[in-house]
Amino acid sequence: MSLSFFFDESGHSGDLVKSGIAYDFLDQPFFVLAALGIEDEAALVQKIEAMRGRHRIPAGELKSKSLQNQSAFVAELLSEVLDAELPLFIEVVDKRYFICMNLVNHQLLPPVMGFPEGPQLHFLKSVAVDFLYDEVSDHVLNRFVEACLSPSDDSLMSLFGSLMLFSAGESKMPQNQDIREGVHRMVVEGATEYGEMRKADPSAYLRFLPSPDLNRHSKQVWMLPNLSSFTNIYARINLFRRRKLAGVSLVHDQQLEVEEILRVAKRTAESMKDSGFEAFTPAADYMFHEQASLEFAASHESVGIQAADVIAGTVMRFFRDMQRNPEKIYPGVDRSMRELRKRSDEITAFGLNQVVPRRYML
Repeated sequence: MSLSFFFDESGHSGDLVKSGIAYDFLDQPFFVLAALGIEDEAALVQKIEAMRGRHRIPAGELKSKSLQNQSAFVAELLSEVLDAELPLFIEVVDKRYFICMNLVNHQLLPPVMGFPEGPQLHFLKSVAVDFLYDEVSDHVLNRFVEACLSPSDDSLMSLFGSLMLFSAGESKMPQNQDIREGVHRMVVEGATEYGEMRKADPSAYLRFLPSPDLNRHSKQVWMLPNLSSFTNIYARINLFRRRKLAGVSLVHDQQLEVEEILRVAKRTAESMKDSGFEAFTPAADYMFHEQASLEFAASHESVGIQAADVIAGTVMRFFRDMQRNPEKIYPGVDRSMRELRKRSDEITAFGLNQVVPRRYML
């Protein structure tokens, strides 16, 4: 029997240059993408119908937003998925953290400077991103967004200048001062490298900025968390399946704005094995020997997508409430989430991948 992974998301998935006021992302600080593996969707329908009856959930499409006051139902759904040992892959992305991660990847430790991939660089990036998340000013983030929107030598140099001034200052927390000084050295080295490169290549600034994608209206979009989340889940499924993807289907909720972007991203991920570049990707395998199919479906026609939607929304609200209002978290949801975290496994890639500051990790 073929295996289908149903994808849906929660949290506005637009590009992160639309950051809201003071980087609050229109009060949606987290993005979550969930993929639920199902061999027999009919069996899932039967279980969900029984749960509907117990919790008096009316007939119709299951939507996470409409179930916000039905915490017992969503907790049971997540618990049922875990008890049935259905393959479940979830990406949780703190959007401010994601911007800081892009800043580190493109200005502080960019690939063009030849840093070797591996655990040491991965750790160094994590420390730098956590530091920026806590201390970087909105002014620096504004310069980064402006450089993405209007890439040029001037906008990149303005960004480097802002980073230089910021990193040369005093840390809010004394224990972070050594990290700040290390970040300052990274900025100086990055700016120096760019200064050398632009002498020979007038467009070298593009190599220090994230590349935009084009939506269906041929409009540029930057730093899409759903794009990186989708490709990473695909690589996690590849690891989980031990590179045996023949007969596997990826069924994503309809995303008219970015469907082609996701298709291109999937093909790009699949071609990485031929590029000669080996990224260090814990709990994921980007060496694709076989390919899964990708299709987009209307959520009202697929209980699998509806279940993924409910799970994604539950996880998004859990992380938002854990950060802001822990007392709001329903005890059953808290238990299910902690069981999910307990069962998450880097060896098989099952469960929860948290792209968040270390202090906010479950």
